[in-house]
Amino acid sequence: MNRTRLSSIDIAGITLGAIAFLIVVGSLVGLIRQRTFGFPPWEGGPMFSIGGAVREEKDDQVPGTFTELEIRNIAGSIDIRGSDASSGVAIHSVKTAPFQGALDNVRVDIQQRGNRLVVEERHDRGFVFRTGTVSFQVAIPKGMKVVEAHSVSGSIAVHDVESGIDQTLSSVSGSIATSVARNLDASSTSGGIEFAFAGDRLKAHSVSGSISGEIRSLDPSGRADLSTVSGSVTVNAFAGLDATVSLHSLSGRVSCDFPVLVAEQKNNRLRGKIGAGSASLDAGTTSGSIAINKM
Repeated sequence: MNRTRLSSIDIAGITLGAIAFLIVVGSLVGLIRQRTFGFPPWEGGPMFSIGGAVREEKDDQVPGTFTELEIRNIAGSIDIRGSDASSGVAIHSVKTAPFQGALDNVRVDIQQRGNRLVVEERHDRGFVFRTGTVSFQVAIPKGMKVVEAHSVSGSIAVHDVESGIDQTLSSVSGSIATSVARNLDASSTSGGIEFAFAGDRLKAHSVSGSISGEIRSLDPSGRADLSTVSGSVTVNAFAGLDATVSLHSLSGRVSCDFPVLVAEQKNNRLRGKIGAGSASLDAGTTSGSIAINKM
């Protein structure tokens, strides 16, 4: 009797085919379950979920008087808002991962360093699957003076906070928005920036994204630098703006509502003084328009 023996290539093919079949079936089951019962794929799911995810939410109330906040994560949104509290910081974190082992690998590390509260996403060393992410919703008390938020791949929003807070906000791939800031340093590689500013130093930079916002006040010795490679720059400024302006676009028009003592003017370039020119306002883009409007 002749027996057909399977080669190692045949065995590998059969194994891969079986794995592919299980992935397809698991995905279809997850999709049907979600559409039929309205459940998110992580609710009541197994430790390892094909086509789904696992999720964990937690609330931390950190007592103490803090004037500085620093938040860092890798791939998740950061939302910071003001509260009526006079002390303490409320932190709502949402961890997500494709399976339970990856979720357990992600930690939220909270440390108090003097008057600064530091909140960070951490991953256990040596763990193979670093696929979990953390999103933060943070409520800050009155009296906060400094806010720093950094995300590799996620949006950052600061809203309903007191004026007078210096903010440093950065994301590699995500948008940035703040409803009001004193001094502001905002940067995004791939994402737009929206702001409201009233202080001494404003810096907003994006590689691929538009910049828009309000300059509600600018100190006489202050400086505002706005730049993007691919995107427009639109600023609404307070009526009493007193600044030396330099607006330049490689491919786009520039405009200014304020009366300017012109030093240089072209379709894509404008230099001159508004008032005495005590402060400095520089806005530039490679591909896009620039507009400085009076509020």
